[in-house]
Amino acid sequence: MSVLRTASCACGQLSVEVEGEPALVLSCSCTQCQKRTGSVFGVSAYFAKDQVQPPTGQHKAATRSSDAGRSLEGHFCPECGSTVFWFAEAFPDRVGLAVGCFADPGFPAPVLAAWGKHKHHWVSFPEGVRQFATQRR
Repeated sequence: MSVLRTASCACGQLSVEVEGEPALVLSCSCTQCQKRTGSVFGVSAYFAKDQVQPPTGQHKAATRSSDAGRSLEGHFCPECGSTVFWFAEAFPDRVGLAVGCFADPGFPAPVLAAWGKHKHHWVSFPEGVRQFATQRR
């Protein structure tokens, strides 16, 4: 039996359902993720496109560049502003979802942390999380 999970925005108007486990969960401390989340890093889950159902609810898109200069098209709720999912040039066959939008403390932990050169000095990751100064690819 496959796991079904739903990611949604803060107000619940926008949601995305995914089936199965993510291909990759990562933490990113790039300056763009810091600004997107309003926190010191973002945590992303990447799923194969065929694992992701079409979004339910209204959403708007904004395209930005990563710290590596690659494009990322983020989709957010026009009501509450939560970024729920995105398409990243770095992972063209995947859909990225904000792990916090799942509101599930049992969600798989990150296996890698990118953009450590922008990581706040007081942030640490558990042993075993592979860490990179920039992007891993």
